[in-house]
Amino acid sequence: MAAESSPLADKLKSLSLTTPLPKYANCYPEANPVDIYRAHITSILTEVTGVDAAVIYPALQWTQTLEKGDLVLPIPALRVKGKKPDELAAEWLEKFPESPLIHKPSTAGTFLQFFFKVEKLAQILIPSILKQDKQFGQNPYLGLKDPTDESKGRKKILVEFSSPNIAKPFHAGHLRSTIIGGFLSNLYQAAGWDVVRINYLGDWGKQYGLLALGFEKYGNEEALSADPINHLFEIYVKISKDLAAEKEEIKKLEEAGKDASELKNEGVDEQARRYFKAMTENDTKAISQWARWREMSIKRYKETYARLNIHFDDYSGESQVKQEKMDETAIKLSEMKISEESEGAVIIDFTKHVPGKPGKSLERPIIRKKDGTALYLTRDISEMLQREEKYKFDQLIYVVASQQDLHLKQLFKIIELMGYKDLAKKVQHVNFGLVQGMSTRRGTVVFLDDILRDVGEKMHEVMQKNQAKYEQVQNPLATADILGISSVMVQDMSGKRRVSPLHYHGLFY
Repeated sequence: MAAESSPLADKLKSLSLTTPLPKYANCYPEANPVDIYRAHITSILTEVTGVDAAVIYPALQWTQTLEKGDLVLPIPALRVKGKKPDELAAEWLEKFPESPLIHKPSTAGTFLQFFFKVEKLAQILIPSILKQDKQFGQNPYLGLKDPTDESKGRKKILVEFSSPNIAKPFHAGHLRSTIIGGFLSNLYQAAGWDVVRINYLGDWGKQYGLLALGFEKYGNEEALSADPINHLFEIYVKISKDLAAEKEEIKKLEEAGKDASELKNEGVDEQARRYFKAMTENDTKAISQWARWREMSIKRYKETYARLNIHFDDYSGESQVKQEKMDETAIKLSEMKISEESEGAVIIDFTKHVPGKPGKSLERPIIRKKDGTALYLTRDISEMLQREEKYKFDQLIYVVASQQDLHLKQLFKIIELMGYKDLAKKVQHVNFGLVQGMSTRRGTVVFLDDILRDVGEKMHEVMQKNQAKYEQVQNPLATADILGISSVMVQDMSGKRRVSPLHYHGLFY
């Protein structure tokens, strides 16, 4: 525990606390004042019950509501044999001494309830808050690789979140990932972990070939310069409608028994595929245009993240995965007979590697198309291995919508099958429900900037209803903006993570 001359020891003496506070696992009274209470109660219960402190300390629990106590102890958790819980409770209560920190405990069923003495809690808590200021509530000890030796360093966690597609506006669907990922990052940072926040952009794929075709047909340099993100989005919606019409025409021709080969071979879809193929082969013109859109998008995203008080340490993306790493991955999958050819493509048949129902549930994903283009799984496998080499992390969290549950399960299982079992144990998927009714292709997206503008304006209206208080606010528009953004984040976090929320248009209405 702390030395006799430490501020904590002096504080305990001033509270007439004579019971020594020995060290327990996951007990940090210097950082968390409540741990003083847990350690104090544990010390008393050790004497009263005869049960080892290592069993008692982790058994003490928070309560759901304060009327049940500040801490409770489920008596069966102490594993004392020979007597019923109510008999043990009566025996222990009779032996329980007076305490300077807590009232005499009470019973509720098979639980012992402990209530803190409020005035003593205030004497401990308020000075701690004033001294630690913004650091209050943070516990740097939790992030140590070895709690007994800080020189061994801190555990490192990578959190991948937000991850929008470039050249498209940041919409409400990305908000959930951004809020949850930002929260998890802050939580681990407060617990003393070395946190790396990664924004893995959707910046590669055939959709950029589609966008390039759209720009040739509908693009305008003047509009691009004035509002690049929204102009590119408008183009994407228009060319996507052209593609949908083309597919419908092909379907009609085939159903009528007519030749649809010209549309298939020279239509929008095939042209987009060829354009992306040129990008993968480093065609100067194609890469230059794509890089320009990427730069424009990141610049705009950073402005939005700043409003949300979110930052990233690494703007990564699908385009940043090295081709040689993907080639190595493909070769290893083939050599280990994890992947196989099927109708000209390369697939993984999980039923051959994972027995029974689990193997069937993982299906038979394609990892390389007939034209040799690597699909998301190959890229994501390679990216995970790159991150392991670069960061040597202790944990990696993917904050991705539940729509990608199967993809992440496939990814984690492939990593395990490739022999990276320790790596597979360090990765985790934190999923969430999608915002309903939105589609980028259909143009039915609710943009985040529009949401933030609307809630800021609505909050400003609310503030103006009390003119006396409104006049006391130095910068009412900025204040309304902050309150509006905060309300959006609070509303999102107040719902269940795995449930799809309603549109954000309903906020304040």
